[in-house]
Amino acid sequence: MVIFSMRNIFTLVCFTFCLILFSAGADAQDVTFTASVDKNIIAMGEQIEVTFTLSGSKGGSNFRAPSFDDFVVLSGPNQMNSMQFINGAMSVSTSYSYVIQPRSEGKFTIGPASIRVDGKQLNTQPITIEVRKGSSQQQRSQRSEEQNDLSRQIGENIFLRVVVDKSRVYQGEQVTASYKLYWRIALASNPSINKIPALSGFWNEEIDMPKQGGVSREIIDGKQYNVATLKKYALFPQRTGTLTIDPMELDCIVQVQTRRRSNDIFDQFFNDPFFGNTTNVNHKVRNQPVNINVLPLPLDDQPTDFSGAVGSFSVESWLDKHQVKANEPVVLKVKITGKGNVRLIEAPKIVTSPDIERYDPKIYDNITTQGDQVAGSRTFEYLMIPRYPGEQKIPSFSFSYFDLSRKKYNIYKSPDFVIQVEKSDGIKQTYATGISKEDVKLLGEDIRFIKSETASLKRSTDKFAGSVLFFVMAVLPLITFAGLFVALRKREKFYGNITLVKNRRARKIASRRLLEARKFLQSKNKEEFYAEISRALYGYLGDKLNIPRSDLTIENVCSTLLSQGVSQDTIDKLSKVLESCEFARFAPSENSHQMELIYSESAELISTLENIL
Repeated sequence: MVIFSMRNIFTLVCFTFCLILFSAGADAQDVTFTASVDKNIIAMGEQIEVTFTLSGSKGGSNFRAPSFDDFVVLSGPNQMNSMQFINGAMSVSTSYSYVIQPRSEGKFTIGPASIRVDGKQLNTQPITIEVRKGSSQQQRSQRSEEQNDLSRQIGENIFLRVVVDKSRVYQGEQVTASYKLYWRIALASNPSINKIPALSGFWNEEIDMPKQGGVSREIIDGKQYNVATLKKYALFPQRTGTLTIDPMELDCIVQVQTRRRSNDIFDQFFNDPFFGNTTNVNHKVRNQPVNINVLPLPLDDQPTDFSGAVGSFSVESWLDKHQVKANEPVVLKVKITGKGNVRLIEAPKIVTSPDIERYDPKIYDNITTQGDQVAGSRTFEYLMIPRYPGEQKIPSFSFSYFDLSRKKYNIYKSPDFVIQVEKSDGIKQTYATGISKEDVKLLGEDIRFIKSETASLKRSTDKFAGSVLFFVMAVLPLITFAGLFVALRKREKFYGNITLVKNRRARKIASRRLLEARKFLQSKNKEEFYAEISRALYGYLGDKLNIPRSDLTIENVCSTLLSQGVSQDTIDKLSKVLESCEFARFAPSENSHQMELIYSESAELISTLENIL
């Protein structure tokens, strides 16, 4: 609700009256487009305000600023409308201003700007700027003081905090950390992440945010702030002592109100916040680090088989079948379900007799976040092959974890599993491992039926021994065996090297995810589209660069790519796309053209990196 003072009402009425009364006079003015600077001669390090003013017209279109190659653009373009009276007639003008700073000493030319008015293009005259060496200590001190004062004022109106649900935990216990942005100042664009926290000492898992990223309100020290949660992590400390949750850093462009130094009644009128005379200012936002006190797990009564599971869990174990024939496989399944560090649970140790061949377990995860708590299940499947008939037993095994609610260790003990093994059907079947110990292949039969009839014998007249065919048939099995042996060894080595497997399959997996993103693009599902693009790029980079998920940040990815010879231009494009995906949920609805552009750039980046890495 906007409340106007009597002064505001008076000036607003005057302004409206003047617009109606003098509109004809405004139309009669000549249209001009000029450029001006607040000073032509400056010292190195000083700033210049460049203003391009369109007068005598209600507005133009397609404004194009000159190239500021010799200067650093600190802010702009900042657009402002104004009016003045000349010989009883009112003139309306529109100005576009920039604050720039020279890169070096010398004489430089600011080229012409252009704008279209009623179908006609207007251009300004170029301006020459002379930059001299140095500036006085007083000027530098004053400028530094002004910048510090502005930075302090902005910092009071926009800041970043990391909020944790607890600051004192056991080793392995989850800490939920939320990075929240607070602001009560206008933002010119969405913030971009400049530095993602390293979170060293923690195993971390990012918690999925709601598809519709909301903005809430909070009162702090009597002031109301907008609040948005940018990132949320489930952190599991991996060592005891004091661990630090590192800061995140954002680049923001905020809109700061400017005032005119004039006693003119209309300048005072336009200085009213209602008309929003603002300039864009770059500002970095960084939160303070937060310390977590990590307590060691109690050593009293700690089970010997304890491997670090912390939380609240239930355990199930069963055989897929209890009666098989010799050399037939049996699968023992162990499913651990609950809340806690599920993904860090290690496989229970299973001991079997020499009569049962046991393979390393396959692991299946089904993990989600319930609220802010990581929960789900981890299933271990042990493939076993009893080799001899009879009653075979799998002894009881145990699994222990630290129960946070009871502050004590719980132990699950399985029953003994009994397998009734029958004699095989007179055919000896042999098994061997292929690319992994879990995958077992039946090689064949080595006993065949022997005929009892007496065959008639006669001398052959063909001289087969010593012939070409004889030598071919003698050598061919050896060559075939050698080829198969080499191929199997290469295949086993390939699949045994997880890093190599991920590297080879990275492009294929990324392509599948891009296809999914294309479907979301066609259905205009913005949230799922950006999420799938992010998964495609991060997944591809993690597999290609062999970066663990816990260390997969934009900063780490960019530094690794740079060390591998990827151009800075490609790295900048990648960083821009990833940041666009990060902040998509806070942006207004993206048009299909923007989403199509992100999709094309992602596919192009993957193709470019595939040719380099």
